[in-house]
Amino acid sequence: MATPPPDITLDEVRDRIRVAGVPIPESRLALIHGFLRDALRPIRALDTREALTLEPAPTFDAAAERDRHGRR
Repeated sequence: MATPPPDITLDEVRDRIRVAGVPIPESRLALIHGFLRDALRPIRALDTREALTLEPAPTFDAAAERDRHGRR
């Protein structure tokens, strides 16, 4: 059985808020921490090594010059 993932820390929440550029007052930090912790818990618990891939992921080249409906 896998060990449970570590919970997100308050410092990680502060970093995410700073990077997102969202003005959240320090008084709401505990509330946001709880929301983010609860939202990320299932994702962090997922072991991607157990997930089977069915097919390769598609890749896209937005700068491709050929094969655009027969035009260049």
